[in-house]
Amino acid sequence: MLLHGITTAWVFLKSSDGKNLLTKEQGLSDNGLLELGHDVLGVASAEIKGLDGSKLEKISGNNTVQYSYADPLNPTVALTINSLKMATYAKLIGLEKQGTGWQMADNKPVGGCVVKAPHMTDNGFTYFCFPSGNFLGGDKKLDSDTDSKKTPVTDSLSFAAIDDPNINDLYRIYDTSDSDWKDEDTMFKEILPDYAKTATTGGSPAA
Repeated sequence: MLLHGITTAWVFLKSSDGKNLLTKEQGLSDNGLLELGHDVLGVASAEIKGLDGSKLEKISGNNTVQYSYADPLNPTVALTINSLKMATYAKLIGLEKQGTGWQMADNKPVGGCVVKAPHMTDNGFTYFCFPSGNFLGGDKKLDSDTDSKKTPVTDSLSFAAIDDPNINDLYRIYDTSDSDWKDEDTMFKEILPDYAKTATTGGSPAA
């Protein structure tokens, strides 16, 4: 598959056991899915790593290679979002209100993300789905503005996938060129069994 750019991405929160999608006040939108669209000025980059084992290991015996195996999978996604709302950022990485400010909670919330990328050679798309995992907040490098330009600082999230109880795996890839592809709603229903339609686009969680 020859891909180019990023069409969009979604993030969401789940119950601590990873089985249920959190919605409304507990989640990030009325149906749980938050599309990282125009309200957050889009996703600048999504660096996906560890979809396969880091390397192949070989077992030798009798002076020949008898067997080989791959190291365990370790899928991660480094998301750069142009302008994420503070309340959304806090929910994803596990900050909680103390007084009128935010500080890190004792436990990391369980979340997930889906990245949608367009094909270069046709009108199709590929979806990289990570139904369960944890988000870490990225570092901030604040550079001074100058007399000729402003220096914007984007929001970074690091996501590490964990085994999801609904798909019994770490991730799933969907491609619209597959003969059994149906639509996005079917895809979301497969990875999130309690998903319901009408995702909300925006940069702040449901009130």
